[in-house]
Amino acid sequence: MDEDDLKNRCLTLAFNELDSGQINDLSLRAIARDLGVSHQAPYRHFKSKDDLLRTMTLACFRQFSETLDKRAKGNYEWKNLRSMGVAYIHYALNYPHRYRLMFNEYQAGNGMGGEVLKQVQYSFLLLRDQLELIKKSNPEAGELDPQADAMFIWSCLHGLVSLLENPLTDKLPVRESVLKNLVDHVLDRIGTGLQPRGTTQ
Repeated sequence: MDEDDLKNRCLTLAFNELDSGQINDLSLRAIARDLGVSHQAPYRHFKSKDDLLRTMTLACFRQFSETLDKRAKGNYEWKNLRSMGVAYIHYALNYPHRYRLMFNEYQAGNGMGGEVLKQVQYSFLLLRDQLELIKKSNPEAGELDPQADAMFIWSCLHGLVSLLENPLTDKLPVRESVLKNLVDHVLDRIGTGLQPRGTTQ
């Protein structure tokens, strides 16, 4: 097994554990055992479990950014913004453990930096730049603040994902139709709040 193959197999196994919700039980020694290599072999590529998690976080943010960037696009920038919101939610719900890793509090204690930080910023800039396009193409959108409104949208979507993932949400005293249409409702309200009066989505 060459070194590139070893690194890729380590990551594949780690992502399998992450996607199955077993990441807390993962260790480099366990990876070595499962791959049938010496217990020191994975350490040639990852200094520690935290180093492995940083590498995985970088890969997750890259995948997340690609999902946002490759969304369906048309000629109407407001609809392109909505499709970005849909892509955001789909990624978070399709890869819930990867999404949690990306925003896990462990990052703060490990001094997120380097390539991971650059990728996090790039993900944010995709959203900010979409708002910049809207502002430039629509003279009536002068009140848009691309930075502040990007934070507004991201916080709304992050909160929405948290609600959709929480089993207690289904126990709230609201109509079933409210929960069924919650994603569309939130995206509609974001659009209503940001768009100038008289603009249609």
